[in-house]
Order: sequence, then structure tokens, then C-alpha cells
Amino acid sequence: MSDTTGPLRFVPSFEQRTVRRIVGGCLAVAGSVLLVGLLAVTPAVDRLVAGLSVSLWDAVVAVLTLLVVVALVWLALSVERAVGQALDGPDAAVENAAVAAKLLVGFVAVTVGYHGFEAVVTPSLEAFGIGGFYHLGFLTAGLLVLGAFARRLYRCWTPVTELLTDYVMDVGNRTDRVERHRVEE
Repeated sequence: MSDTTGPLRFVPSFEQRTVRRIVGGCLAVAGSVLLVGLLAVTPAVDRLVAGLSVSLWDAVVAVLTLLVVVALVWLALSVERAVGQALDGPDAAVENAAVAAKLLVGFVAVTVGYHGFEAVVTPSLEAFGIGGFYHLGFLTAGLLVLGAFARRLYRCWTPVTELLTDYVMDVGNRTDRVERHRVEE
């Protein structure tokens, strides 16, 4: 973010720390999936968790969901930083695009959490007659993140439209130049 008046441009330069954090987060998610999968097939683990009121699969999914949600929340800041580094233009437009990207990752985390924890949490809440609070809580969280995302998306709509238009027009101009060059040969 260096320009305050010019058009929004894509600048493919990232800090190594940001890329390392994103790659590390993706490896953490993949490693977590692998470890939970191996745990699920470990001999006699089904006997160990036989006393649970939920199935082994639901417990494995809940643990995996927790790991993925934590990784997504951890990655959200890196995604914001990466988008901020990849764009150059008016500070407000770059900031809104970066925060919108972070909020989108947050929305994915809320959605993954809702579906992943449902089979483990709702039976416990329904035992107390408050099962609807689970759904209401995630609905509220999802709508809040989605509303914040929509607000940021709206704020960067015009600069992103100009960026994409300039890109499309530049691609068109490059194609015309190549065609003219071929005709001249």
C-alpha cells in the first residue's frame, strides 16, 4: 500500500515470512488430517472410546474440525497480509480487499466449524433442551462475518472493477500487438 490516488494494481511480491506462514498453515492442516486419519485406524482405539455417547467417526471429525478451524483462523491474518502485499493502489481499496479476503477465510472457518462440531455438540445441548442454541450461535456468527465481508467487498468494488477492466484491456492490447506483429512478418 503505497499509492493513495492511483488505480489499484496487482503487484506479485510477497514477503517470505507471509508465504512461509501460509505454506506452514496448509501443511499443518494436511498433517492434522493425516494424523487424525491414522488415529482412526489405530488398533483397539474403538474400544478406548466405546464409552463415548457419540460415534468414533463423529469424535474424529470434531477433532479434525477443531484443527482445521484453528489453522484457518491462524491463516486469516496471513491471507490479509498477502493480499495487501499483492495489491498496489489507494490505501483504502487495498485495505478493504485485504480485510475482505481475511473475512472470507473467517467465514469458511465458521462454516467448517458448524458442520464439523454438529454431531458431537448438538446431542449434548439437546439433552438440556437447548439444541437450537447451537444453530442460532453459528447462524449469528456466520451472518456477522458475512455482513462484514459484504461491507468490505462493497467498499472495494469500484477499484477492483477498474483493475480487472485495465487487465482485460491490456490483454486485448497485447493480443492486438501480437497479431499486428505476425501480419508484418
